[in-house]
Amino acid sequence: MAFTVTLTLGAALLAVWFDVRFPALRPKNVAQGFAHAAAGVFAMFGAVGLLQLVYGIPQGAFMALVLGVFGPALVYALLAGLWMLRTLAELMLVGR
Repeated sequence: MAFTVTLTLGAALLAVWFDVRFPALRPKNVAQGFAHAAAGVFAMFGAVGLLQLVYGIPQGAFMALVLGVFGPALVYALLAGLWMLRTLAELMLVGR
């Protein structure tokens, strides 16, 4: 349980850092935001599917796959969600 929470918090911090460090990469409109959000969902499905396929391999190799495949997919999914929230918030502010 502690590993899962730590991995998720680390991924969230990396996503926030990436958003702050590279603001020019944010989606420019809602369609781009939805495209990134969909890509993040598909990245997570792919990473989880891969981990299910290789379940049963030695623990060290499995941990390397978790950190090397699932970790980046989780960071991207959280970053895409943050971008989508920013895009929708900006849309709400412009609508006022």
